Amino acid sequence: MRMDLLFAESSIKGWGTEQHFAALATAMKERGHDVRCLLRAGSPLQATLRAADVAVTALPFGGGADPRAILALARMIRQRRPDWLVTNDGKFYWPFVLVSALTGARSALFRHWPDMPKSAITRRLIARFADRFILVSRFQRERLRQRGVDVSRMVILYNPIDTARLSPSVQARAQMRQALGIAEDEFVVGYVGRLVADKGVHALQLAAMQALTGQPRARLLWVGDGSELPRLRERAATGAIRQQFAGWNADVRGVYAAMDVVAVPSEYPDPCPRVPVEAQACGVPVVCSDAGGLPETFRPDASGLLVPEGDRQQLAAALLALLRDPVRRTNMGQAGREYVTGKFSFQRIAMDFEALLQG
Repeated sequence: MRMDLLFAESSIKGWGTEQHFAALATAMKERGHDVRCLLRAGSPLQATLRAADVAVTALPFGGGADPRAILALARMIRQRRPDWLVTNDGKFYWPFVLVSALTGARSALFRHWPDMPKSAITRRLIARFADRFILVSRFQRERLRQRGVDVSRMVILYNPIDTARLSPSVQARAQMRQALGIAEDEFVVGYVGRLVADKGVHALQLAAMQALTGQPRARLLWVGDGSELPRLRERAATGAIRQQFAGWNADVRGVYAAMDVVAVPSEYPDPCPRVPVEAQACGVPVVCSDAGGLPETFRPDASGLLVPEGDRQQLAAALLALLRDPVRRTNMGQAGREYVTGKFSFQRIAMDFEALLQG
């Protein structure tokens, strides 16, 4: 059954939560539903959504409780009478619930952070008043349960990934390696994301310096930016191994394709990180810590290797093991692509979300 869906987001960042917003809206559009998005002016999602032919209204407002946002919602609801109001944004939780009660549109609220909002009222009541309250991993649900949150009305839906756009490509690999000055016979350990301490970047750098020392045809490639970049550059200047800092790159497919292994050494309980899923979609094996929901994003020992959070020795051993076994890397890459296509693709998640809303 075709549905009319109104998505709203007040963030002007482009991190994982915001990427999920755009991916889910696009996936539901591709599924044949009517999708419109209310965004805060300046959001980087505008271009992404419009390129996917998703209707976007971008207005200046400060958050979900901003009267300008509420008025915009009211106008959009009067115009089309949507079946569902959808948001990842905690600032829209209560406005959505209240608007839902007044208009008859139902509310689907996502939570991407490992914990609930600080407000005791929200922690206790929001899942009860929302028509659907959705988490993004089993880890997240269990963590909330252990913290005394009633999770009985909270369901799980994984993050969707565009597996048509993100796919293995020999051509993309060759082009990106040429652009970065990387020879085809080099072994590249890659990191993609914010360069901040809780992402485990220092553990990765030290582990790679241990694993790759004495391997002249190996390097560590950093793709991203963040507060720890100066410290990482300073340590890299010792010259123990080859390290390259590439900054952000719009060609995400090419970035992953250029890598032989993608490391996700997080020391933060991220419920469902996107990087390992995107890497596997491109046919690249992963080495991940066991923090947060990372073990749910791949098949340990089949599409990648799992190491204890913060354990530099085991992280180094995992990188070295994959460096020495190209056949294993190839097999893991193929297994990862198959796993992600079946579990995280736009088609899979859109079907599951559709069933969740219609159930």
